[in-house]
Amino acid sequence: MTTLRAREGRVRGWLHLAAAVLLLVMTSASPALAAETKTIVFVCQHGVVNSQMAAAYFNKAAQERGLPFRAASRGIDLYRSVPVRVQDGLALDGLEAANTPQQLTVEDTAAAGRVVAFDRIPAEQRGRADVTYWSGIPLGIDDYETTRDQIVQRIDALIPTLVAAAQGGEDKAPLQLETKILLGDVRGRIDHLAVDLKRQRLFVAELGNDSVGVVDLAAHSLLRTITGLNEPQGVGYEPSTDTLYVANARNGSVQLFEADAYKATGRIELGSDADNIRIDSAAKRVVVGYGNGGLAVLDPSTRTKVRSILLKAHPESFQLEADSGRIFVNLPDARAVAVVDGASGKQLASWPLDKGGNYAMTVDRGRGRVLLAYRSPAELAVFSMDGKPVAHAETCGDVDDLFIDAKRERVYVSCGAGYVDVFEIDGAAYRRIARLPTATGARTSLFVPEIDRLLVAVRAGPAGPAAIWVFKPMP
Repeated sequence: MTTLRAREGRVRGWLHLAAAVLLLVMTSASPALAAETKTIVFVCQHGVVNSQMAAAYFNKAAQERGLPFRAASRGIDLYRSVPVRVQDGLALDGLEAANTPQQLTVEDTAAAGRVVAFDRIPAEQRGRADVTYWSGIPLGIDDYETTRDQIVQRIDALIPTLVAAAQGGEDKAPLQLETKILLGDVRGRIDHLAVDLKRQRLFVAELGNDSVGVVDLAAHSLLRTITGLNEPQGVGYEPSTDTLYVANARNGSVQLFEADAYKATGRIELGSDADNIRIDSAAKRVVVGYGNGGLAVLDPSTRTKVRSILLKAHPESFQLEADSGRIFVNLPDARAVAVVDGASGKQLASWPLDKGGNYAMTVDRGRGRVLLAYRSPAELAVFSMDGKPVAHAETCGDVDDLFIDAKRERVYVSCGAGYVDVFEIDGAAYRRIARLPTATGARTSLFVPEIDRLLVAVRAGPAGPAAIWVFKPMP
């Protein structure tokens, strides 16, 4: 009898302990995460391949992390069965299809906590839902492993955004999508951006469309489109002469426009591949990268080229350092950064690099550092002004722009892989605090501290028509 009572006592003790632990878990969890399960709807053309894979791997990730999300698969133009290849691939990972194939309805999108689509959803099925498009992912029935890996990577980036929303709103993310400004019927690649602060206008180099879009940032609308250009890559607004400069890759010219009615006012021939433009307002000069290796220094008052600075390879992003007059130039084909004197044109230094694809660059003037991003492999690299390495960190792929947010001590990196990475600066450490999804190919951006916004150019594609996505830094 004593032994039985002792056993009963131990059982009651374990039950009380288990109840206490359960209560502790429930009360310590945030109210949002204790709320009812939210449904994430993945959509593809037939509802039996990529959306089924995404729903299955999402549910696995959510279950492993104890998150209140459940994914479902839907099709735009429904097939009735999941292909054996997809079933076998899921089974090898211990998974099965999230649900039997089902047709997408407007009720599905209205009830969903988030809609993620691999293909364009017709308006009658989309309703008023704000759809996130995952473009550029191959079809899982053709290359299951590659598709799975890309989907899982996107899921890993999506989940923190969902958790932030569940915990009290997306305003807890370091960047909040404020609006999307449509650019009209613009096709092909979009390149660099520039801003006219006086008029609150953004200039968009629509390279693949042979045009430049002029966006009214205050009204969040397209003002006009300048057509008849030749693969415009670089744009820049020069305030002392109120002139818009446009650099054309195809014919190597720089075209000038009066920056109100945008009437053509001049043209400067550089020979070939006119690219990035930088405006040096203090020195009243315009610097343009071009050709097989050169910077052209233009005089805005005479609208002529006054000097050429020769380089070893074609310049990509380059930055002006006002205090010293130096120009830091990315030379990806030479795997180097060139440092030149802006006044004399003399090369002062060359930094050899051990990685490739150094297209993007910015200067942190407050800390006296040069930041650049590699594409091969994808990495953020930080140097002192004399070329000594300070830090490095993994980042998203196909980087084309990066910027310093001095107010918040952050770095914003925009990537053609379909993300914006946000890094926090802590002394010599650069820690990624967020990876926010955008759209495949959306690698060009511009951070404008004066209006406190990050502007990301999104080309036309599965994510929708060409647009400028406006992100508000938080807090």
